[in-house]
Amino acid sequence: MARRSWHKSADTRAEILDEAERQLEAIGYTDMTIGSIARALGMSPANIFKNFGNKAGLIDAVALRWVLLLDAALDTTADIAPASQRLRAMARLILETHVAHGETPARIAILVGLDFRPPPSALAFFDRLLKRFETLIDDGIAAGEFAPCDDRPAAAAVVCDCLMTILDPAAVLRGRSLFTVKEMTEKCDRLVNFVIKGLAVHA
Repeated sequence: MARRSWHKSADTRAEILDEAERQLEAIGYTDMTIGSIARALGMSPANIFKNFGNKAGLIDAVALRWVLLLDAALDTTADIAPASQRLRAMARLILETHVAHGETPARIAILVGLDFRPPPSALAFFDRLLKRFETLIDDGIAAGEFAPCDDRPAAAAVVCDCLMTILDPAAVLRGRSLFTVKEMTEKCDRLVNFVIKGLAVHA
C-alpha cells in the first residue's frame, strides 16, 4: 500500500484505534503490532509512536475507548432514585454491556489485564465505579433508605466485591457458557437484592 500523508490529529488517532481494534479481534494481541497497523494504514510506524508512545500506550487508548462508552452509559443512571433502584440499573447496564461485547477475546484480555495487569484506563474506570457506589451509598443514607455507615469507601468496595461476577467481563464470559442471558439477569437481580438488604436500615 502506498504511503499516505499523516499528521497528529483526532482523525489520525481514530483511524489507528479503529485498525487496532480490528486487528485485535482478527489476529489477537500478540500478532497485532505497531508495524502491522502501520502497514494496514499505509503510514510510517513513527506516526503511531508519535500518537501513542508504544504498544502499551495504544492498548490503553483502546481500553479507554471502551470504558468511556460504559462511563457514558452509567452517567444516564445518575439521577435514578431511590438509590436501590439506581444500583439495580447500574448492575444491569454493566451486565448487558459485557454480554453484548464480551465475546471478543481481545476485549476481555485487555479489560481484565494482559498477564493480569489491567491497563491504566481500566483501573481508572474501576476507581470511578467505586466512587459511583460511594455516592450511591451516601444518597441512600441521606434518604433514610440505607443505614448510616462510618466507612463509605470500604462499603463501596464490598458492594463491588459482591457484584464482581457482574462487573468482571471475564466472569460474565464464563457465565455465558453456563447460563442463559435471562438466568444471568435473574442472578444479577438476586445479587443486587442481597447487597440492598445488607445496606438497608433495619428496624
